[in-house]
Amino acid sequence: MYNNNKIVIFDWGGVIESHSDGEYNVNSAIMNIIKHFSSVEEIDITSIYKFYKRDEFGKEINQYNTIEDIRKWFNRLKIGFNFSDNCSFEEFCKVYLEEFAKVYYYKDVVSLAHSLKAYSKIGVLSNLGYLDKERINNQVNLKKFDYVWLSFDIGYSKPDEKIYEFVERDCKISPNNILFIDDSEENIITAKKRGWNVCLADGHKIDKMKESICGFLDLKTL
Repeated sequence: MYNNNKIVIFDWGGVIESHSDGEYNVNSAIMNIIKHFSSVEEIDITSIYKFYKRDEFGKEINQYNTIEDIRKWFNRLKIGFNFSDNCSFEEFCKVYLEEFAKVYYYKDVVSLAHSLKAYSKIGVLSNLGYLDKERINNQVNLKKFDYVWLSFDIGYSKPDEKIYEFVERDCKISPNNILFIDDSEENIITAKKRGWNVCLADGHKIDKMKESICGFLDLKTL
């Protein structure tokens, strides 16, 4: 039976999109993007990229919400990784989209999420940037979700409590009627602090997700 007063919210990265070793994951994409434009040693790429995920004011890339913000980020990367002078912003965006489109995602988790439309509202809550929305829409059809909360749209990132407050205000559902599935313990802790039901699981633990969802929605099986 459908319950309009409950919602199951899925994180994206790690829950639907792979963060796992042995799969083409987010780190794989980042490595290949940077190696396409730079001769920096592979061992240094992760630390340098992490540094440039924030601007000089501490704002994260996944909070940028305009193409001009992304262009400024590109210019910082270009300096930090010593990209060739003829490397254009347009070429960078093209390679970024191509590499991230290859990232493995869990189709069974997507199917699970979509199936819940018969029982409750569903949502996505993720720290994603301006360039990522088209990719995830192609993978999961965001129109099927009642709510899509992405950090670049909201201006806050998990585990900042402000993004959880925003979700509560937007969906107008009480915290005890929210189930949040995320692969980050840090993100789960903040949700639990606000009274949300939580499930700590990555995309390989779909049985654990189903168990939590069945308990939350009072279902015998999924």
